[in-house]
Order: sequence, then structure tokens, then C-alpha cells
Amino acid sequence: MRTGTSSLIVAAFVGPGTVLTCASAGVDFGYALGWVLVFATGTAFVLQSFTAGTGILARRGLGEAIRTELDGRRSRWVVTGLVVLGLWVGCAAFELGNLIGAAAGVTALLDLGVDLRWIVAALALASAAILMLDLRVLIRVFAALVIGMSGLFLVGLALAPVDWGAAVAGLAVPSVPDGAPVRVVALIGTTVVTYNLFLHPSAAKQYWSEHHDLEDDPEARRTAWWGELRGMMLFLPIGGLVSFSILAAGATLHGSGAEVADVEAFATLLEPVAGGFAGLCFGLGLFAAGLTSSLTAPLAAASGICEIFGWDPNPVGRPFRAVWASVLATGAVLGLLDLSPLPAIVAAQAANGLLLPVIAAFVLWLTLRQTVVTLPAWYRALGAAVTLICTALGARTLWWVWQQL
Repeated sequence: MRTGTSSLIVAAFVGPGTVLTCASAGVDFGYALGWVLVFATGTAFVLQSFTAGTGILARRGLGEAIRTELDGRRSRWVVTGLVVLGLWVGCAAFELGNLIGAAAGVTALLDLGVDLRWIVAALALASAAILMLDLRVLIRVFAALVIGMSGLFLVGLALAPVDWGAAVAGLAVPSVPDGAPVRVVALIGTTVVTYNLFLHPSAAKQYWSEHHDLEDDPEARRTAWWGELRGMMLFLPIGGLVSFSILAAGATLHGSGAEVADVEAFATLLEPVAGGFAGLCFGLGLFAAGLTSSLTAPLAAASGICEIFGWDPNPVGRPFRAVWASVLATGAVLGLLDLSPLPAIVAAQAANGLLLPVIAAFVLWLTLRQTVVTLPAWYRALGAAVTLICTALGARTLWWVWQQL
């Protein structure tokens, strides 16, 4: 059974940032925010089902749709600028965090006695080699990495002294402790990833076109869309489970006075309560999370930018490879020069804060316009609700940007 491109989504949102956000939420608030991850995973499923509809049912990638729908309008150049800023600049800056996060996983496991920058350089070269693979092979690589990463985090969770009664209550009973509202939004934001909105429809269209004649066969489109949804039903819960395993492991340190200042420290903090093997599993999981995100960020930038400028969006084409190579190289150079990516992240987050609600609404509109599948009213209402959630996330992002200025 083909599971489509949904492993890409999980590979994108479970990165070093997710590890840090979930771990610190567990350390600070125990198991109380587990329900947020259930909610966030469901939100991501609904939103990404519409992005799959954009690529498979409407037969257009998001960048392509923006270019054609806004052709001849002045607003096209404003949107194009925001997309390039949010995608290329943002993904390049985030790539630094992904590479350093993966390198931190290596240093948490092995005392190599070498400068972290050499590990970053080696990981960048490894990422470039993997990204040269064909899309179908890449999908298998991502699926293997996601499953392996999930197994590592879950083994680490099994070894940690989790209070399962409190953990189940945290998953099932919504509560917002004092000081937690900002963390609630952060947990949702680390799961609903803006650049996935560009990566998913492009990858889904490319993947399923290799297996079905989507151009002239509406039944083939319906079959492909349901195939993508089946894959999402498998991989997105896995991603949510990984996020919860990190939060629950962090919750075992709740009340101990521990602070998770960086992702590398988390595996070290976990060892006294869960044992060295659990720390090993979380270190390996952190490496896998950083590696998968270091692959998806350049892919997302290449997908959106090639489509919005009308360049060849084929993953083996020169324009596509040139864009992802520039994103990967920029992140690697920032890491090698030990430069702060904060100014670029602030600018990119400002663009994402403006883009996220607009792009979510645009994706919903594109999918509702297609006539291949008639979506029930309750599903359209879910899409509208998710768009409102994205509006709240965009507002929160803009507030964070304002605080940095």
C-alpha cells in the first residue's frame, strides 16, 4: 500500500525546535499540556489534507497557484516577496538550527573531541548527498528515518519513570496552568509548520503523478487523494506520539529544578532519572530529528520558490537543486562562521506571521473550488476553524517579532 508523501510532513515538524519546545513544556508544566499535542496533530491533519487536495485534486502546487491566481495583479509582487522572505530566508536560518541540533545529538552520544563546526559541515555534506536522490527514494528515506526516530524516542520514554495515570489525564483533560498560554501556542506552532504548506502539495502532486494519470482522470485523482490521506493517518499520529514522548520524558524532571536551555542538555538531564540507555535513545532521536528537518527545509524552499517564479519544479531539475543547495549552504556557512541567525529568523517570522493565515485560507479556497471530490459541510467547517487557528498563530508570531525589535 502506498502511503504517499506524508512522512515528509512529520520529518519537517519533528525537528530540534520541537524537541526543545516539548521537553521544556514537560519540565515546566508536567503532563498537563499533553492534550495540546493531540489538538495540534489533529489541526495539522486537517490543514495538510487540504494541501494534499491542492496538489492532487486541484493539480497545482501552492507556489504555482499563487503565481497563476495573482497574475497581472500588483499584489502578486507583495505576496511573492513575502513568500521568498518567509521560505528562502526562513528556511536558510532554520537550517542552521537543524544542523546544529543534529550535531548536538552526535556530541550527546559521542565524545569526539572535535569542534562542533566540523560535525555541522559533515552533516551538511550528508544532507546534500541524500537530497540528490530521486523523489521516490527520498520518500522511502524519510519514512525510514521517521520510523527509526519514533522508535528511539518511544524506547527512551519506556525507560523513563513516567506517571502514566497523570500522562493519560494530560492527554485527555484540557487544562492551562498559570503561565502556560504562550507555551500552548508554541506547541501548536511547532506542529503546524508554515513551509509544509508549500512542500506538501508539490511533493504530493509529483509523487502521485508517477503512479496515476491525474491530468485527465478524476477517478485517479480521488484514488490518489485517499491514498495520501491513508498515509497521513499513519504518519501524523506517529509524529504526535513522538512529540508527546518528548514532553512526557521532560515531565519526569518536573519539579526537580532542571532547565532545558538547549536540546543537547536534555539527554544529559534525562540520564539520572531514566538511565544511560534512555539518554542514548534520546540523543539518537535528536540526531534523527535534526537530520530529517535539515532535509525538508531546503526541499520546502525549493518547492515554493521554483513554482512561484515559474521555474522547473522537478526535484531532479537544475533550478530546484540550485535553490535547495543555496538554502543548505547558507545554513552550513552560518554554522561554520558561528554567526547568529536571529536577524534573518526575525524577518522570516514576520513574513510567516503575515503569510500563514492568508496561505491557509488560500489552500482551503483552492480545494473547495475543485469539483473532483465533494467535501461534506462538516469538513469544510473544520477547514475554516483551522484557518482561524492559523490566524491566531500568525498573530502570535507577529507579537514575538515585535518583542525582538
